[in-house]
Parts: sequence; C-alpha cells; structure tokens
Amino acid sequence: MSTVSASLVSRSEAVDFVERVLGLDDIEKRLATDKLVFLNNIIYEYHCKVPFHNLDLLALPVAERRIPTTNELKKRGLSGRGGLCYQMNGFLYFVLGALGYEVTLARGTVNVPGDHVLIIARAVVTSEDMYLIEAGCGHPTLQAIPLDFEEESSIYTFSFCTIKFVRKEHGIARLHKVYRGSPLFPLPPKDESTSWFSFYHFNTDPSILEDIAIPMEAPYTNPESIFLRSIRVICFPMGKLLGIKDNAIVDDQNGQICSTELRDSDAIMKTVCRLFPVLSSPREIVEMAVKMWENVVVDK
Repeated sequence: MSTVSASLVSRSEAVDFVERVLGLDDIEKRLATDKLVFLNNIIYEYHCKVPFHNLDLLALPVAERRIPTTNELKKRGLSGRGGLCYQMNGFLYFVLGALGYEVTLARGTVNVPGDHVLIIARAVVTSEDMYLIEAGCGHPTLQAIPLDFEEESSIYTFSFCTIKFVRKEHGIARLHKVYRGSPLFPLPPKDESTSWFSFYHFNTDPSILEDIAIPMEAPYTNPESIFLRSIRVICFPMGKLLGIKDNAIVDDQNGQICSTELRDSDAIMKTVCRLFPVLSSPREIVEMAVKMWENVVVDK
C-alpha cells in the first residue's frame, strides 16, 4: 500500500466524517457487532448525502483541467462535497480503510481502459469473502455486492436502475437492464431486442492511487468526455434519484425517471444551490460551471 493511501485519512477523521456527514453513530459498536451491515449503512448514506457531480471540474479553465490532488480529495471528501468517481470512490476507500475494513482500489473501464475506479472489500464476514463497493458512477449501487457468484450475480434494483454482474474472460462486467427514454447516461443500445447492456467492466486486482491516477486523466481532460460537455449533479436521498442534467431536474417518481426543464442559467444555478446545499459555496464555482457548459452548448 502506498504512503498516501495509508495516511490520507486518520481514524478520528473517518469517524467524524461518518458521524457528521453521513449521520451514523455508535460506530465502534456497529463495527464490533456486524461489519457487513455497517458497511451497507455507510454505502447507503454516502449515496443519500454526498453528490456525484462534475461542477468542480467543469468550472476549471480548459488548460487547467485535471484529477483532484490528494489534498483536494481529502478536503472535498471530509466536507461531503463529493465529485466524480476518483473523488467519490477514492475518498470512501480511505474512510473504510481507516475504520478497519480490508479494502483495495480496483480499475474499471467505461470508455477507455482504466477510466473508472472502484473499491474491493475482503474478509468482511469471513476470511474468504469479497465485495464490490461502488459509490461513484452516477448510478446507484446501494449495498456491497458479493462477488462469490459463479457466472452471474443476483439481479439488484436500486431506484430506477436494475443491474447484474457477469463474469467475463478478463474480469467482471456490470450490466444494466435497458430503460428506454432515460435522460441519464449512458444511452442504451438501439437494438430493441436487447434487454441488458454493459455499463463497465473491472477486475479485482489491487491497485494503488498513484497507478490509478494516470489512466483516470481521460474523463477529466478529453474534450469529448461527457463530464466536460454536460452538467451532472446526482444524489439518492432516501435511495431515490434526485439530480440535475444540463438544464433539467431529473428525479425518481415511483421507479420512473421524470424530467423538469429549467428555464435559464440562473434557474440552473439556483436549483443546484437549493437541492444540493453542500455545493452552494463558493457560488462562483457553480456560476463558472454553468457558463462553461453554455459555451459547449453554443459550440455544438
């Protein structure tokens, strides 16, 4: 394990984050009583309260866009500000490690090799078990996913999203059940006969932050990255989708995604600050992110 990985978040900082931001108490008792139940509590509340978003990235001048530094990752993490997968899963990895969970980072691929990062937990209940922890892809995975299946996992439904995991030659693929008309990414295949499509794939080999950071540059710097061409702010309060995609509010109403258009840039900024108070300061970041998005829209 790298020095950065070992020291970024102390146990006291992790406990404070779980209590203050996630709203969970009796931490030591919960860890001693049932580590899997508490792990799932953490994952669920993280989805509920820490937003997945690209505002901090989108607000940067084009020439300065990059992955967060370790100092930014820690500061944003402890405040509950959130971010993209490198921030979301990276920070949660440090928190879980500080709490005593045996966790490693793992590489995933959405569009290009290594452009996603995930968490693998081992020996949670037994010495042989292994779980996927995914809290940073903009789609809900509200519990740890056991990876002890032979060919296919169970099917899980979280909010609007139905998923399963399938073993492939070089790892494990995350499949989504096709939801026609979803205003979120990625777009399902055009083949109407297709029931499932692959969202990403990953392997469980342990990686360290420094190695993951290099391929992770792609979604932060490639002009064609969805995160540089669109506004994305997503959370799952009470386990249900609430988000902003470009100039619309998207939310889960009884398992169906509904979209409400926002009339102009001022409405977008006000709605971000109202629905996601943790992102309301500094307001200049929200303003600049919206301005950058408007520039992209004009250029299309």
